[in-house]
Amino acid sequence: MIDSEFKRKVKDFVQKNRENIVADIKDLVSINSVQGTPEENAPYGRGPKKALEKILEISKKNGLSVKNLDNRTGYAQIDGKSEKYLASIAHVDVVPRGNGWKADPFTVREINGYLVGRGVSDDKGPAVLTSHMMKFFKEQNIDLPYTMRAIFGSDEETDSSDVRCYLQQEKPPVFIFTPDAGFPVCCGEKGIASFSLASKKIENGNVVKFKAGVASNVISDLAQAEFKKSAGNFPEKENFEIADNGDTITITAHGIGGHAMRPQGKVSAIGMIMDYGLENNLFTADEKPYMEIIRDMHRNYDGSTLGIDAKDDVFDPLTVIGGLIDFENGMFTQNINIRFPTSTSVEKMEKQLCEKLSSVGGRITSASGNPPFCSGPEHPAIQALLGVYNELTGKDEKPYTIGGGTYRRAFPAGAAFGIVSRNVPNPDYIGTEHMAEEGFSIDGLMDALEILICGMYELQKLEF
Repeated sequence: MIDSEFKRKVKDFVQKNRENIVADIKDLVSINSVQGTPEENAPYGRGPKKALEKILEISKKNGLSVKNLDNRTGYAQIDGKSEKYLASIAHVDVVPRGNGWKADPFTVREINGYLVGRGVSDDKGPAVLTSHMMKFFKEQNIDLPYTMRAIFGSDEETDSSDVRCYLQQEKPPVFIFTPDAGFPVCCGEKGIASFSLASKKIENGNVVKFKAGVASNVISDLAQAEFKKSAGNFPEKENFEIADNGDTITITAHGIGGHAMRPQGKVSAIGMIMDYGLENNLFTADEKPYMEIIRDMHRNYDGSTLGIDAKDDVFDPLTVIGGLIDFENGMFTQNINIRFPTSTSVEKMEKQLCEKLSSVGGRITSASGNPPFCSGPEHPAIQALLGVYNELTGKDEKPYTIGGGTYRRAFPAGAAFGIVSRNVPNPDYIGTEHMAEEGFSIDGLMDALEILICGMYELQKLEF
């Protein structure tokens, strides 16, 4: 049980700092921190560097000592009795804005008690919360057994090279949590793999242009393809726009976008265009076999049509989405993003995909991935965080695993802890991470901060 006086102090602190927290989130979200062109002293572009500087500035304003590590990562610190340290880690880079926003995604709007903007939930809002979590411990002058850090990264959405660089310079924490998933506590993450599936070189095809998608791990809600007008008929269809350019026809499809880790209920606009083209016989005999394979993949996110479906007793079954497609020099390339359980591997899937593609003259042009991991629900730190969540919410939930990927997988021991309350849907006008109108309730942010503070307090009581 958490001491009642401690809980009162936490609640008072959160209410006292509510307006400042909201203001800090607005300031951080206002920075477009999508990865850009690397520059001197800005390895991920100007936006991520500026966002990293801003969160460190917020932390310094909160009375914390801060350090910037090569404009890749940084941290705020409070010294404890031991040099061993506990940490949180959040990221300040974001995915591209995407489509469907009702206003500028880098200007936060308040709508019925929700903050709306790119990064509010993933992961700038949580980053600000961890800075204020540290501020609480600094102000209370609590005698800490372990040193405490709030680490901030700026390359999580692309490659997580930032944490690899961090671990080359700093010892790892004895335990770390990232507020980049959901409560109560995530003890395992699926493996993540990415493959680029290329067609054979197409001679005299009907497709003139086909380039769509915003990121490998995002289901595209908008896609465009340009066909030769001589390809055939282009009937009107719901959720499609057909534009006559003279010698060519441009087809625009509107789907339902979302994060690769939760493809259920989403509709890929890229897959819609392939469906449309195949239904209306718009592809040539050379184009059609490849398009059928990719169309079927977009229709069935379980990987069964590619021959890579897999499941185990730890995680949900494998899922696959097609995030990016390109057509250049007569060759189509569909990038796919896979979240996989322990019963398969990157090497096994690469072999299976090669067999599938070779049947239509295609090949794999790139492959990468990391295996799944599971900390185990009985780990003392996992149980401590779970106990905090259940005590503060009055619930009786259990640890869970996810298909997403967080910074946690880079560290020897840790978990994803918050800030989303699982199975609590947003209103229809509020999007989740990677979606348009991304948002989070202000009350939910404040509740999450109370849980994060108490979680870190309970971790300080453990032996590491």
